[in-house]
Amino acid sequence: MISRYILYFIILSFVGYLYECIAMVIWTGKWDNRGFLFGPVIPIYGAGALFGTILFQYLLKETDMLQVFLISMVASAILEYTVHYALEKLFHAYWWDYSKSPLNLNGRICLPASLGFGLAGLLIIYVLNPFLIPILDSLNDTLADILALICTVIFTADLTLTVTTLSSFSERVEAMDSFINEHMDTLVGNITDESKGIGSRFYNVVDKVEETRKRLISDRMERTMGPMSSLRSYSLSKIKGFTGRNAARLNFVLERIKERIRKIRK
Repeated sequence: MISRYILYFIILSFVGYLYECIAMVIWTGKWDNRGFLFGPVIPIYGAGALFGTILFQYLLKETDMLQVFLISMVASAILEYTVHYALEKLFHAYWWDYSKSPLNLNGRICLPASLGFGLAGLLIIYVLNPFLIPILDSLNDTLADILALICTVIFTADLTLTVTTLSSFSERVEAMDSFINEHMDTLVGNITDESKGIGSRFYNVVDKVEETRKRLISDRMERTMGPMSSLRSYSLSKIKGFTGRNAARLNFVLERIKERIRKIRK
């Protein structure tokens, strides 16, 4: 049974990967390599589908389609928010962003996506599972064990390599953040010390801070990613963005500029 669950998890993770990539082609008109790992799998889909299958087959057997839809929608939202938060805290990066979507919560989940996952729950329980589960059950036990072992080894190696790459990069991002903060403080001091009578020139100061920040980030990113292998660069290319810590830092810096200007003008 465990071997079949592993195979089910891998298959649905691959199906989720295909869905994400095809959806991006439809929405944006271009291919976007989705997912957290190097391989063509997105584990959050496999985990969600496996959890739903166990839940509705063994724990909630008497549910109707509406209940399946609602439970799938709510459970997927909880899972998606949790995974997004964990990835952001662990690697200071995120792989999807709903901040521009309607009715979103911190850019991590949004109602349209949750509704879509509710529909996906219906498709999995009433369309995919009746087709896939009999096939997995028909496998010889030895064959199922061998296939599950192979999938586990490949998946574990992929996960280990990805986490190692991202952890190393996360440390470099931390160093980059410290570098930027140090130079932002220096820049603020230089500007405000020479800005008596600044008045209407404040916006020029803000522009100068923003331009310098972008240049520093660009320079540090080039030096950070330059020595990386193509494999690591490929992994990082799938990251959709870094956390807003530097943006928040910039806002803090600009508030300091405002405060110092107010004191100067007094």
